[in-house]
Amino acid sequence: MRATASFTSFKRTLSLLILSIGLVACAAGHSQSGTRFEIHAASLVASPDWQKANLLDDPGTTVYVAPDVLLDNSDVELANAKKDLGGQVLIVIQMTPAGAIRMGMASRVLLRQRMAVMINGEVMTAPVVSAPLSGNRFAITGFRSLEEAQEIAQGIAPKK
Repeated sequence: MRATASFTSFKRTLSLLILSIGLVACAAGHSQSGTRFEIHAASLVASPDWQKANLLDDPGTTVYVAPDVLLDNSDVELANAKKDLGGQVLIVIQMTPAGAIRMGMASRVLLRQRMAVMINGEVMTAPVVSAPLSGNRFAITGFRSLEEAQEIAQGIAPKK
């Protein structure tokens, strides 16, 4: 019974967060870009109205994605593809000031929960949030090639 009450409280808090994020996003306007970038709450456990998806960075793993978008392209200032020192291909995303605030809020609400990073409707990764995120940059991994990552990065940041 305690787990159900805790999950209900989590969903209520998440709903309030999503409402405030939605109001700010509507006020800011949504920029169109070539690649749809979204961040959602996620879980390994099915939940009503949550979409079932496969994790691209962990084939064979199923994740359930909340319908509400926490962040999207309009929260991105810059996106650049590169290889790290180990040769792993990644995209470094720099958030707008408002996007960094929303990412911090979302990471506090989703602490010890999963956060799905979606590109064009596919779940690239869904890490567990181990600590509140601060700053305005993060990286996404799981790309097959630098060329693929460059193409996606060019489409993520809103066109000015």
